[in-house]
Amino acid sequence: MNLNKILIILIGLLAWTSVSLSAQKDIKLKALTEELEIARRTNDYDDLALAYYNLALHDEDANRNLERSFEHLSRSLEYYELARDTVGINRTKYHIARQLLGNDMYDDAYNRITELKVYFDDKEDLEMQAYVDLLLFDYHMERLEVELAQVTLKNVKTHLSTLNERALQLEVISRDLEYNNLMQDYKRALDIANDCFAISAELNDTNKKANCLLARGMVYRQLQQYQLSIDDLQSALVILSPIPYSKERLMAYKLMAENHRTLELHEQAYRYAEKYSRLQDSILNENRILAINNLTYKYESKEKATEIKHLEQDKAYVQKSIQQQKRALIVLGLAMAGLLLGIYYIIRFYSEKIKSAQIIEEQNEKISQQKITELRDKLQINSMESMIVGQEVERERIAKDLHDSLGGLLSTIKLRIGNLQDREANPERFYEYNQATKLLDVAVSEIRTISQDLQPGALKRLGLVSAINDLINRYQSSNGPEITFQHFGIPKELDQNFAMGIYRIVQEIFNNAIKHAKASEIFVQLNGEGDDIVIHIEDDGIGFDANKKYKSMGLENIKSRVNYLQGTIDIDSRIGQGTSFIIHLNSQFRNVSPT
Repeated sequence: MNLNKILIILIGLLAWTSVSLSAQKDIKLKALTEELEIARRTNDYDDLALAYYNLALHDEDANRNLERSFEHLSRSLEYYELARDTVGINRTKYHIARQLLGNDMYDDAYNRITELKVYFDDKEDLEMQAYVDLLLFDYHMERLEVELAQVTLKNVKTHLSTLNERALQLEVISRDLEYNNLMQDYKRALDIANDCFAISAELNDTNKKANCLLARGMVYRQLQQYQLSIDDLQSALVILSPIPYSKERLMAYKLMAENHRTLELHEQAYRYAEKYSRLQDSILNENRILAINNLTYKYESKEKATEIKHLEQDKAYVQKSIQQQKRALIVLGLAMAGLLLGIYYIIRFYSEKIKSAQIIEEQNEKISQQKITELRDKLQINSMESMIVGQEVERERIAKDLHDSLGGLLSTIKLRIGNLQDREANPERFYEYNQATKLLDVAVSEIRTISQDLQPGALKRLGLVSAINDLINRYQSSNGPEITFQHFGIPKELDQNFAMGIYRIVQEIFNNAIKHAKASEIFVQLNGEGDDIVIHIEDDGIGFDANKKYKSMGLENIKSRVNYLQGTIDIDSRIGQGTSFIIHLNSQFRNVSPT
């Protein structure tokens, strides 16, 4: 009793599901038909193409009417071509090729597939390349071209490694399963069937899950694992039962009957064989109904086409009459327009001529001003170069004179005084001798400092970093500021003039920070960044207004040297908050080995 109730409930549920699906199909078909009518009234090619495209997919998926679906796809393709929509054209060609292949029209299908491969290869659309290759695989499998099918499947798997599309992966796995079944590699086919079921479950695609279970049931049967085959087929039938006229359900009934017959369960085998026979008859009847409906549809379409043709003829007659009236107005309008256009172009010609003369004159004046500016800038650079080079040459000469002449003379005087001290043993003059000796030491030290400031010897001998270290050592004293020096990636060997320019810039900024800003801390950083050298110097002095002009030449000297070295300078200074210099200089290094 309970079993009968359960069967009645299941039958009721299946009937309700079938009715619900049918109602949904009718609603969707009605909506698609209304969209097509609207598109016909507006005569919009894009809307017409899309409406026929959607109807084609609905006829294929919901009604299984492949003939009408193919007709709608052909109409959709015509309108897409009128609209010159290449994306829509090739999308529609893809479905046409798929249906041609399903209807055993292999040559036509292959030509379409070849066109699609060229298009999607040019577009570099990897996903559609993979789907087109799957069609090519189906083509080779239908013709039993096993080696070509295997090569095509490998190409698809190559695309799959780039794309992370699980739905596409499921399509590839189903084709791989088909290939291994054909090659009778059932152990490999079983592994693939397991993957197929796992991915379909992950995607929650019930139809694909049913197909994977059906395929795995077929593999289990080939491996003579009949009970496992029955389990998978039974699970597939649970999903396929609500779908009317399903070829997959027909195959499942057939396999279930064969499995039970093999296990000598004749009653169950008979029951599934009977279901198979009833469903097969239903499918044949449905195909007959579809054929009749297609004939009716074609007749109605022909009637509508005739009516439309008559209406178009009437419309053409009316339009011809209207066009004749329009032609007379157009001729008159063109004559008036020609006259106005001639007057307009005469005025425009003389206006353009005057404007062109003005533009040429303005451009000549701009070119002259630009040449004058370039010559002035060039003269300033040459003058600055001559001045800086002259300064360095004069400093070098004075430094040598101080060091070689006056420095040597003072050292000789110190030796002479020392000799006099040894000879004159008068204790009363001992103090004066010591004082004179100390003053001479101070004089020699001052001359050495002035000589180093005028011409830093460490720059030539040891490089830029060592010269700046030497400069910092001379500035630092018990009463002087605390100076922190950092350097990164500065080449040991730089162009001598370029290195001297950097040294003078740093020296001038130090002088300003100590003498004018009264800084107690100074931070110096030199960075080598590719071909650039970045100088960053900060102090905690009293600061100044960077926009104000000062009488001191120190800041102007810094800017002049930066301009001479074709660099940029950014000064940030605030009263009472210190000063920051960031200077970018460009140089092609001779030796880029970092210190």
